[in-house]
Amino acid sequence: MVLSWHSAQLSELARTRSRMPHALLVHGREGMGQLELAMAFAQALLCEQPPSDDGFCGSCPACVWFGQGNHPDFRLIQPESMIEDEETESSGSRKKSDQIRIEQVRELQRFLAVGTHRAGRRVILMHPADTMNFPTQNALLKSLEEPPPETVFLLVTSFAYRLLPTIRSRCQNIVAAVPSREQAARWLKEQGMEDPESLLALAGGAPLTALRLAESEPARLRLIGQLKDAAFDPVAAVESCLAVEPGEAVGWLQRWVYDLMSFRLTGTIRYHVSDEAGVRAVSERCRPAQAARLLRRLAQARGLAAHPLNARLFLEGLLIDYQGMLLGTDH
Repeated sequence: MVLSWHSAQLSELARTRSRMPHALLVHGREGMGQLELAMAFAQALLCEQPPSDDGFCGSCPACVWFGQGNHPDFRLIQPESMIEDEETESSGSRKKSDQIRIEQVRELQRFLAVGTHRAGRRVILMHPADTMNFPTQNALLKSLEEPPPETVFLLVTSFAYRLLPTIRSRCQNIVAAVPSREQAARWLKEQGMEDPESLLALAGGAPLTALRLAESEPARLRLIGQLKDAAFDPVAAVESCLAVEPGEAVGWLQRWVYDLMSFRLTGTIRYHVSDEAGVRAVSERCRPAQAARLLRRLAQARGLAAHPLNARLFLEGLLIDYQGMLLGTDH
């Protein structure tokens, strides 16, 4: 899938395929479609009948295989937790890793040791590249330093700063294009979203994030209704948070508290633009300094949200902190 706001960028990249560097770092804000851009560019690199002014033909054998997910000269390297197939589902009791493991990088050596199947390029796409820990990144360095001929690495991430400087320095930077507000809203309507503006605001203008947020919108609205309640009950509110992954629920709280502080200080709202009355009413019950302290706590919690020991207690603690902000009893 080529996202509409990436069409011109993809064409520009495709025109440089004959002088392509061996490694590209495709990055940008979360929710802007870096993976989609990288996948489209990978197909363009492998296309056997590339058009002169576009990315790929879509009909040659290479494009057909790529679309089916079985091109012999393409590898998509992801954490096990992002892979859904019979092999990983039947792997037994071992928990799927949320990281790209060092074994996956080492296994690439066998792929790189043989020639290409189609006498063309070979493309390796790693996503999210920031899920490699430092030993894994160091294991990748040798391949980046001495790449086999006709091999292109595409490292895709929303958090480029998490990669080692030695990794970043060996890649050409590609920043994914950002859609205008109108482009993003139009695309979301094409995906079946009737009124995308409010979710687009909630997502900070990131269309893919807005599309994902739509799936959990009923639970988020329940939580926001509870957060606005004068008789706020953290124990009851945690049920709305448990409907999604802890990290997403923490994000809901972050955006809500940010708007409370922003409205109190500047009279502006960034995320909950369709609920000014609710933001106004609750912001009058908290001081900006208290909101700022809670935002710092939430930022720290976001880093721990992927692996809380007990999701209920983890989220309940944050909601109790929110209650303390409203009551002026936070520390």
